[in-house]
Amino acid sequence: MQLENFSRFFIFSMVGCLTMPGILFGPAMVGILVDHGSFSEEYAGWVMAYGAFGSAIALLVISGFIHRINLKKLAYISLSLAVILDIYCSYIVAPDFYFLIIRFILGIMTTIANIMVYTSIASLKNYERGYGLFVLMQYSLSGIGLYYLILYADFLGAQGLYLFLATLNFIALLMIRSFPDLKSEPSSNQDSISELKLLFTGVAFLAVVGFGIHEMSGAAQFTYIERIGVAISIEDQSLSNIMLVASLFGIPGSMVCIILGRKFGLLPPFLFGILCCLLGMGLLLFTKTSLTYALRMCLIGFGWSIVLPYIQSHLASIDKKGSVLAAGNSLATLGGAAGAALGASLIGQNGNYNGLLQVSMLIYVFAIILIIISIKIRNSTNAQFKK
Repeated sequence: MQLENFSRFFIFSMVGCLTMPGILFGPAMVGILVDHGSFSEEYAGWVMAYGAFGSAIALLVISGFIHRINLKKLAYISLSLAVILDIYCSYIVAPDFYFLIIRFILGIMTTIANIMVYTSIASLKNYERGYGLFVLMQYSLSGIGLYYLILYADFLGAQGLYLFLATLNFIALLMIRSFPDLKSEPSSNQDSISELKLLFTGVAFLAVVGFGIHEMSGAAQFTYIERIGVAISIEDQSLSNIMLVASLFGIPGSMVCIILGRKFGLLPPFLFGILCCLLGMGLLLFTKTSLTYALRMCLIGFGWSIVLPYIQSHLASIDKKGSVLAAGNSLATLGGAAGAALGASLIGQNGNYNGLLQVSMLIYVFAIILIIISIKIRNSTNAQFKK
């Protein structure tokens, strides 16, 4: 990786991580809302889902004309509003519909900055390694955040949680000036038609839909994974340690993409990561102990960090301008929202964790099949052009 690109990838990745707390710290946030905010497990899941639905709406709208807007200017405005809204949430946090609407709006605001991260990475050389670094930082910050949020949940409480989120958005706001001014292109009906045609080609459609279902499966489990640990009677300190170690396992996983790139193609490391994830998902279906819980977390932390950057680099390779990547992230965010909602529905008031684990694993297998077919189509197309 070129040194100047590495430093820029680092800044882009930092902003990306700061603007996706629901993905990085979701289990701890659910735990704090349940234990300190008078939320039921089901309602806490809906809080996460509404934020993700807001993100999905923003991505769906932006992906249609991503080449014709100035994301940097828009990010300044949206993150400024996000800081104010998170501070406001710290004063009104309560299990009611008004609070859900505010989280929905916040999902829209932070996602505008987040999609700028993906398009900025895609604009540089070695973008697959940029996505690898992004995933590495997600796991690093997720591990640290989950560790301390769970450990100091009693000190923070629900109000402190949203003041913490406001601080993250403020730091991201200060870093926006480091992003490139990607030139917007003049609007034309022909460009819009071309983008839509590209999104509905077999290779793009299967990859985008597969990515969405992939994230749906992950969010369904991840949103409630801290609650599953509590149900197994793992104490707070041990749970924090497991979360931290599992996230640290994501670092060597993401290094696979950073170091190897596409040296051995896309499918071999991709399939290896999938195998790790499936093994991890299956463990808790057989027995629920502290050991199997820890092994599950480490296997998925390692495997998911391999799979994710290769999916994103595959999307970026289909369209370097970012429309397929934006659509993919849109469906992924929508899938994340649907996964959190699915988890809330399956958990209900009875704590049906087995049903949650079984359904999410089936969804994951279906998603992987779609993505592999897309990669095969892409590889065969490239092979034809080389002849």
